[in-house]
Amino acid sequence: MLTPRDINVKNHFFGSLLNNCEKETIARNIVIISCANDNKWFPFTWEGYKGHCQHKVSEDERIVLNELVKSGHLTRTDGVYNITDKFILSLSRNL
Repeated sequence: MLTPRDINVKNHFFGSLLNNCEKETIARNIVIISCANDNKWFPFTWEGYKGHCQHKVSEDERIVLNELVKSGHLTRTDGVYNITDKFILSLSRNL
């Protein structure tokens, strides 16, 4: 399985299989946070996501996270988001 550091974040994921700039930006944030988390994919909450981001996080990002849940790129149970294989595979072209 790919680790977060295997994915090239320098390209900002433009043109990824997510086909949406906002989703690509959020996905990139998740990969960067995962790299800083000992290079491991990990479950996170909305508050955890906001706490790890280096930018001012807007409520719009929460909407995008929930869109990633609807598309199957993430799952959410009891407020905890988990990264799916679909998420990782959709970014695999950014190696």
